[in-house]
Amino acid sequence: MGTGAALATVAAAPALTQAAAPRRTVFIAKSPLSLPQTTFVRTRDCLRRPRPCVNGARGLELVYLTKGRMPTRATSAAVLTDTSCAADRNGVSHCSNILRLASGRRITVRHDHRMMNDPCLSPRERVSVKTLR
Repeated sequence: MGTGAALATVAAAPALTQAAAPRRTVFIAKSPLSLPQTTFVRTRDCLRRPRPCVNGARGLELVYLTKGRMPTRATSAAVLTDTSCAADRNGVSHCSNILRLASGRRITVRHDHRMMNDPCLSPRERVSVKTLR
């Protein structure tokens, strides 16, 4: 192996050994009106508590079903879209995301979050999905 090839291999090594970002978990609620008032929800509810909202703390996201049927059990999904993310007057974005569940079925959810605290769900991102009851 020549010197140039050896240097290129060493330079590429950190990229090969970087750990993948941990998979986020989205908890799907039917409606913001039917939320249980738990610490989990109060921390992530950007509608009732926009200023202190930290939706996404510890990789756990609260989202609302806007189209489709609720999953009947925990599953995984691929994020297909991320649209309508303009922030409101409180600095909260209300992104619309289409998720393709492991079964192949598609659902649409709304992800309310403050971008300075929590990034959008990104197309091609894999997420774990649970229902909030």
